[in-house]
Amino acid sequence: MQLKVCPKCKRPFMANKEFCPHCPEPYTWNQESKMNTGCLLMMTVVPLFLMILFWMFMFMGIFFR
Repeated sequence: MQLKVCPKCKRPFMANKEFCPHCPEPYTWNQESKMNTGCLLMMTVVPLFLMILFWMFMFMGIFFR
């Protein structure tokens, strides 16, 4: 019977388990997750849209002054 000590909670647990059963599992990247699609949209499409909108208002402001 071998034990490991959890680095977070300092409790012993069985060595055959990968993670401590008392602590939440660490987040692992899941590329098929729906949340990643939202992050992709927020980090690429929305800033691009805002940049286009900014320049559109700058140029339209010249003509509608």
